Amino acid sequence: MKKIKEIFKPYGLRARFAISLSISAILCIILFLILYSICDYSLTNYYEKSEVSDSLIKNELKSLQNYINDNNISSSELQQLKNWEQKNPVTLLELYADNKCIYSSLYDITDNETYYDGNLYEDEGHTFSINLQDAKTTAVLYFDFTYRYYMIGTIASFVIAFTVFVFAFLRSNQKLINYICRLNEEVQILEGGNLNYQVSVEGNNEITDLANSMNRMRETFWQQMETEQSLYRANKRLVTQMSHDLRTPLTGIMLYLEILRSHKYKSDKELQDYLEKIYSKANQMKQMSDHLFEYSLIETSEKKNNPQNMQIAFGEIINNFKDELSARGFWVILDIEWSSCYVNVNGEFLQRIFDNVISNILKYADRSEKITISTVDTGESCGFSVMNTYSVSNNQSEGNGIGIESIRTMMQQMGGTCTAKHTESCFEITLLFPIQM
Repeated sequence: MKKIKEIFKPYGLRARFAISLSISAILCIILFLILYSICDYSLTNYYEKSEVSDSLIKNELKSLQNYINDNNISSSELQQLKNWEQKNPVTLLELYADNKCIYSSLYDITDNETYYDGNLYEDEGHTFSINLQDAKTTAVLYFDFTYRYYMIGTIASFVIAFTVFVFAFLRSNQKLINYICRLNEEVQILEGGNLNYQVSVEGNNEITDLANSMNRMRETFWQQMETEQSLYRANKRLVTQMSHDLRTPLTGIMLYLEILRSHKYKSDKELQDYLEKIYSKANQMKQMSDHLFEYSLIETSEKKNNPQNMQIAFGEIINNFKDELSARGFWVILDIEWSSCYVNVNGEFLQRIFDNVISNILKYADRSEKITISTVDTGESCGFSVMNTYSVSNNQSEGNGIGIESIRTMMQQMGGTCTAKHTESCFEITLLFPIQM
């Protein structure tokens, strides 16, 4: 996989974090040095006072003498003093008997012979008398009372300085942290399905780029969903319209079969004519059912739309329209004046359009009133107008509008228009096709 080259941004997160860390570290070091200096000065100033030092030394001597008495330590058991040293701030402990060193906390006396030098220790105030169980000794003691408190002060200074470092770093990036938290909440909104929500865009860094990318991804995903929904609606509308259009030829076939079954034809020629109409409508149903497996009506119309003369294009369809309605007991008046203009039509669509018109007439038209079909010529377009009267027993509001919508769709595919007009008692539908030069 090809790696994307990373580009350093002067105002990016890397630069921001580096600056924040540097400033926070400097503040931390300065604060630590200040606190350590204050601690050192305070301890030194406190323990250098003579009364304090004398009091502490007396307490340590008393502790040492009590330890020797409690444990019955003699000159041969001096190694037990190591336990006392570990619990007290002893820097140096040496015991002398008869001016000879019998115990030292620093070295093994078996390898060294050391004698007491009063001039070396006595003037410094570190020489004391200690009584063992079997002898009196001179003890040389050095204490570091400040070590323990220096360690506590140093640790406390470090903890305080580190806390300030963390606080300073977080405080300097508080706005960025709040922005990331807000982005997290907004992503959860998008996860909930609200793709209309605009993700906040702030600053000029990698998080900003991420927010912009999320918005672009959201818009792309939304467009894909809209496209899928549009295709779904188009396919559903196609199936609905085709299913609706199949009902009219099926009804016609049933009508003609009823005529044949009842022997209502007058001659063999009329019988053959009915059989031809049944075959034609069955073939029409087959063509329509085949289109249920197609993805688009546009491709079909582009292949089958052909410029034709008005009379050639509509003559047979108009005659079949009249014959079928007449067979169902309707009174049809033709007001036809064929013009010499040419129109671009699709024969299959025309048949389905007039089948839909017939379906509407069967549902809502008054059989006692005439149905008029007439030609229309506007100079730029030409076509037909079909007008009928409502039946009192039928409620026009019961319709679902699928037939008219199907007609409009097919007229658009052929470049024409469909206009439906309603009055109190009449319904008129006008179909116009652009004239081809």
